Amino acid sequence: MTEQEVIDAIKYMQKYQTETDRIEAKTAEIDFPKKCYDTISGFSNKYGGIIIFGINENNNFIEQDVYDVNDLQKQVTALCTNVMEPKIRPEFLPIIYNGKKLLAVKIYEIPQNQKPCYNKNAGMHKGSYIRIGDSDEPMTEYEIYCLQSYKDGIQEDLRPIKRATIDDLDKEKINAYLEKVKRDKPNFAKFSDEKILKLSGIIDNSTGTIYPTLSGIMMFGEYPQAFLQQLFVACIVVPGIKLGDVGEMGQRFDDNKRVEGTLDEMLDQTLAFIRRNIGTKVIIDNNGKREDIPEYPMKALREAVANALIHRDYKYK
Repeated sequence: MTEQEVIDAIKYMQKYQTETDRIEAKTAEIDFPKKCYDTISGFSNKYGGIIIFGINENNNFIEQDVYDVNDLQKQVTALCTNVMEPKIRPEFLPIIYNGKKLLAVKIYEIPQNQKPCYNKNAGMHKGSYIRIGDSDEPMTEYEIYCLQSYKDGIQEDLRPIKRATIDDLDKEKINAYLEKVKRDKPNFAKFSDEKILKLSGIIDNSTGTIYPTLSGIMMFGEYPQAFLQQLFVACIVVPGIKLGDVGEMGQRFDDNKRVEGTLDEMLDQTLAFIRRNIGTKVIIDNNGKREDIPEYPMKALREAVANALIHRDYKYK
């Protein structure tokens, strides 16, 4: 952090009359501000940022002397060391700007495997914040879970679905899979069917009870949405070019469909919906043979939908 970096941040706030996701203004004219942990947490959990003490947000972001630069540094250090978890190591830079004594504090983003940074007094679920624009917002349960999953090395596709049983998997599909695996991978053939399914990530039996995994349900489930209701594809054709546009008859949608099933079933049904709703050119060649050419190449559309299904976020469901 340099003095010019701090001055540029002050000029930015004064020009646009706002803070940003990396700049925070605090007054400290009388004593240490009562609430700083939220910004420290928010910066630590996002990209990092600079807190500039001695800037009055409520008065056009003008400069004001801080009450005591030395004590202010001690207060911030104590907060970062004794209240925040994990401990934060800020960088300090006192400056004189327009004749006013200011203190800039740089908060660095912490490593991903240490997040979330939170106020120990409030606890992880109430004391974790994330920086959004000029605001420090409480992290959601889902955001915290995602960070903890990363920290703990949780593999979501191998998570057991404990509401389901082995009977909720399609037996014909499972048998066909086992036959193919044993044929294509001879070393697998020496194992029991249960062990093959375990090694393939289709079931989990680590507790002594057999549960389908998330990937097992999504690939071989008879009806995956019975256990994972939110894992579906919503297909919509709007009459205009954006959601909210209304057609000539006042219709909000020209076509819509909720697509459910296993991943391969959702892929096929989604592509069928797309094919039904895009333009198609009919070409007759010199031999009188007809060829239908869709408006968009189906190979590219298939790749896009498959990627969306495979790489969507399956955490905390």
